[in-house]
Amino acid sequence: MKKFAFAVLSAFWFAASQQAAACTISEDLTESVPLNFQGIPNSYRLKMVDLVSNARRWPDVEIQAQIVTNAYVGEKNAEELAKSRGQQLKEFLIQLGVKSQYIYVDTHLEESPYPQDNSGFNGYLQLSVGLMPLCKGGCERLCDDPRITPTSKAVK
Repeated sequence: MKKFAFAVLSAFWFAASQQAAACTISEDLTESVPLNFQGIPNSYRLKMVDLVSNARRWPDVEIQAQIVTNAYVGEKNAEELAKSRGQQLKEFLIQLGVKSQYIYVDTHLEESPYPQDNSGFNGYLQLSVGLMPLCKGGCERLCDDPRITPTSKAVK
């Protein structure tokens, strides 16, 4: 029993003595489009160009993208519309140089608009793109890199 208690205490001490650093690094864009809108607005595409340009500043990483597209049950061919929006965003990210194997698309059918959240977003929010760094061996080194502005502070 003493050996077990010593082992548990040693493991706890080791874990507590290790300093872990973590922060969040991403570029995000979420917007609404008119209901039944089939394409991706040019204004959104221009914002995506800025998003990718900012992500290219991340040193020695690949860019991975999470696309979430929604359609509302009242829209015409809602399921196909959500898929089409996702595919169009993916194709545009590929044109901007993001590798297709690092782009993930998730589609949803929604029944009602989103209420306003604490960041001020509300409405239909059919288009969302998030870019994150993909780092060999972890991205912790980016938290202290002066060229990077994390979206959350480092926890140490």
